[in-house]
Amino acid sequence: MFDHDSTTRFYTTAEVAQLSGFSVRQLGYWSKQGIIVPSIQQAHGSGTRSLYSFDDLLQLRFVRQLRNHSWSLQKIREAITRLRDVMGDPNSLQKAVLVHGSQTILAICKNKAGERIILDALDPGGQQVMWIFLEALEEETRSSIAAQATKK
Repeated sequence: MFDHDSTTRFYTTAEVAQLSGFSVRQLGYWSKQGIIVPSIQQAHGSGTRSLYSFDDLLQLRFVRQLRNHSWSLQKIREAITRLRDVMGDPNSLQKAVLVHGSQTILAICKNKAGERIILDALDPGGQQVMWIFLEALEEETRSSIAAQATKK
């Protein structure tokens, strides 16, 4: 079955929907659009299921925070696509420090050549910058998983 360690076990779409606050339908749409794709197993037609990793769940919870700060899915997709292109990594959200302001998302990351850069993932601008600490988000995600496990 599933490993009880939150970072190594697999998560079903239903579990991810509950833990991330997104609907199963949204998760399916985002997977088809290539925004956040389940890294363990993608569904291939009726009767198969998607399996997500802990890192996938972290990425979705980061997207949830951006959505909570009124970012549109179009802008989030644009930022993720740009990060993936610049970094040459499909899991760019896991390896970049992201900062969002009123009109931009900045990323501190390494480009394809391995150079550390600060990237404006959208248009220049944004005067007020608010940090989303990935370590705090990771701990919050672990706590949510533990709380969900005790309800079962």
